[in-house]
Amino acid sequence: MPANFADATRNLLPKLPSMNSTIQRILVPLDPSPYSEAATLRACDVAQRHYAQVTGLAVLDSPEIRRRFSPVEVAHWPSIRENLTTGLEQAHQVIARAKERFAMTCDAKHVAHSEDELSGVPASIITETAALYDLVIMGLRTYYHFETREADGDSLARVLDRTASPVLAVPSQTGGSFKRVLIAYDGSFPAARAIRDFVGFARPYDFEINVFASGDDRAQSDALLARVGTYLRSHDFANFHIHATSQAPWDFVREEFLDSTDIVVAGIHSRKFLVDPFVGSFTRNLIEANKVSLFLSH
Repeated sequence: MPANFADATRNLLPKLPSMNSTIQRILVPLDPSPYSEAATLRACDVAQRHYAQVTGLAVLDSPEIRRRFSPVEVAHWPSIRENLTTGLEQAHQVIARAKERFAMTCDAKHVAHSEDELSGVPASIITETAALYDLVIMGLRTYYHFETREADGDSLARVLDRTASPVLAVPSQTGGSFKRVLIAYDGSFPAARAIRDFVGFARPYDFEINVFASGDDRAQSDALLARVGTYLRSHDFANFHIHATSQAPWDFVREEFLDSTDIVVAGIHSRKFLVDPFVGSFTRNLIEANKVSLFLSH
């Protein structure tokens, strides 16, 4: 028997899901933008590392389409109905192409996948569907109005501001593998939940992790960071550094880490998380910068 027979045979066997992985199902909301393509590529990378399955979800915003073509007068109904039919047909064509691109990308990466199409208000449908997925991967901006050619999309906050699953939101351009992570921690429950979710996500990666706390009370920041360090070490993460700063979170990240970090981890404090003092302007600025991915949890 050849010496390398066992290795050669092993390569022919299907890869089975890791029993230690907390991510088995990944949801990717689809639209016709570069952000969606970037999210699909990133989802394939995560799926390969966790041996997970990926679902591409396209949502036809039928209420919005009908609102755009609602008749003002009964006399206008024939032309309105024709325009409505045309708008729906165009939207379905764009959705079909988005699903096809998603499937081709997953096939090229040898990732198990499926496609789904639903109708309704995108934010609501995505939130409801995401409840039974372990991770949502989407763009920092979204373009779900398939019947139009909008110049600018909606921000992440408008589309998905509450979900039971963590969200990985990515820029329009994908880089290589994730290497450097920055965790924002303020001692709150959502921030702790974000770290717990992130630990499950991070297991197959070899990350360099930086954790920071922002505030005027240095002793309190040091105490918060010490607890995070204990938690990370208990999960076998040793390559991390802690930073206490009196700067505002966005100022600290922009000056020290924005150009050298791949993912920023943060907790979402409320349904309207962009108005929160710690995460609000911080998250909004990161979305607008379009440079790093965001890992967000409630």
